[in-house]
Amino acid sequence: MADDPVYSHDLDDLDPAVADLARASDVILAAIDEGADDAIARSWRAAIALAALGKARLVLLDRADTTYADTPRVFELTREEVASAGDRQYLLDAIDEATAANVSTTAFQHSLPGNEALTDAAEQVNADLLVVPHHLDAPGLLNRLKGTDIAEQAEAAAPRGTSVVAVDSDGSLSVLTHD
Repeated sequence: MADDPVYSHDLDDLDPAVADLARASDVILAAIDEGADDAIARSWRAAIALAALGKARLVLLDRADTTYADTPRVFELTREEVASAGDRQYLLDAIDEATAANVSTTAFQHSLPGNEALTDAAEQVNADLLVVPHHLDAPGLLNRLKGTDIAEQAEAAAPRGTSVVAVDSDGSLSVLTHD
């Protein structure tokens, strides 16, 4: 991503509502994929910046290879566990980027696609804040059929009491939900 936005390293430079959420959050959850959509990369990079500013733990929800299954497989993984899997270099790179920003980071894998995984992951890690793209740059068929943007889907899927910050294509951050 040659045109990556540069996020402020000062809470005072952010929208006050976003800064307040960063300060108050203990756990931030953001989706990550293998690089299929730049909008997702913008959102997890923004989540790293917010976690660093507010001293929150970051959990990266790996959405690269979701599958339909009778029994969901749910795992929270350390960097070492991700490395031992051997096929998630994009995830290792993101964890290393967060570590370089002094952010404690784990990965979360959920086998089911869709908003259920977001809700389930947020509940299991006790996320206070979800950071999501407002719109995908290259939406897949399911997202095009739903006719809603990712931020609206996340807002609907967020567990009660979990706030949502949307990252726009220019890197700007806005609060969608705050209970």
